Amino acid sequence: MIDLHARGVKATMRFATAFLVCTLLASATATFASASQDSADQVYFNDTGQVLSDPFYDAWEDHGGLREAGEPVSPAVQFGNSWIQWFTFTRMEIATPSLDKALPADAVAAPVGTSVAGGLGLLALHPAFQPRKHTASDTTRVFDNGRMLANAFLHAWEKGDTGERLGVPISEEFSIGGTNYQFFERGALSWNPNYGVSMVPLGIIDAALHSSLKLTGAQPDGVPTYAEVTYKAPGSGGEKWIDINLSSYLLTAYEGQNVVLQTYIVDGAAEYPTVTGEFSIYSKLDAQTMSGYNVDGSRYETEDVPYVMYFYADYAIHGAYWRSSFGYSGSHGCVNTPVGDAAWLYAWAPYGTRVVVHY
Repeated sequence: MIDLHARGVKATMRFATAFLVCTLLASATATFASASQDSADQVYFNDTGQVLSDPFYDAWEDHGGLREAGEPVSPAVQFGNSWIQWFTFTRMEIATPSLDKALPADAVAAPVGTSVAGGLGLLALHPAFQPRKHTASDTTRVFDNGRMLANAFLHAWEKGDTGERLGVPISEEFSIGGTNYQFFERGALSWNPNYGVSMVPLGIIDAALHSSLKLTGAQPDGVPTYAEVTYKAPGSGGEKWIDINLSSYLLTAYEGQNVVLQTYIVDGAAEYPTVTGEFSIYSKLDAQTMSGYNVDGSRYETEDVPYVMYFYADYAIHGAYWRSSFGYSGSHGCVNTPVGDAAWLYAWAPYGTRVVVHY
């Protein structure tokens, strides 16, 4: 049996390791004032040990919640006359000395891609961040700042609202240890032949660079977990069925018309579109090694893919321990979910469960 939690943590931190920021993580404890509030309008995240409170809580939901920002990886801390809280993929800032008077609309998403690239010295030293001249083609896109997008990164950026979330590229595509990366104003993407496109957890790195990363903390009395305020308990009766919306990247599990689980997904990349229609689960596997061929003819193989549920031909819903983010297109056609949600679905959905996939 594989240690799925450990595999997930390794995948999340792969990029940070590549840039040698482990020494930052070892001493990453916030040294500034932290916000404290009553238990109302607060939730606790088990995975990171952090509490999210208003006004950052409402602002976090307005900015896409788990899909776009990820989980909190620091408390809300005060830097001068501003309050800041870090999340897996971003940093939110409120320019006011007092949170009591702040509104969710006061929170802005910081340009974390630019911040991390500058903090690691990439803007000044790495060749991929130096000026280039490109000519656009039918398969590329050149931006006003001279940066070019192509291949899988272009497809991911153009799908849905991914481009709006990331902003324009600030680097060229470059490779470290067999994985390709590209930085944007508000994030970064990675691509690996075995795993496809993923969002890079720049919020974690940025928090470490600012000595504010904190991934431990006890649940305060009276503060519910995020899962407790988000999901309804199953067993309410009615048909069990799964709705997969490829436009919003949202998988919803129903019992009748009652939502019992919602989670963001990664669907098929442009070269491997996820099938649409109405199907049913016909095969379930605790774990499986998946393999095939990329568009360029190279072979990929992913070991120990967990909680696999096939619903049509070789299309399946399964956990993706190698991904640290969801809510975009980047798989080889399957519907990727967080491992914890895949485990829940695997235990909940019997053979024959209806699966509706649509845009």
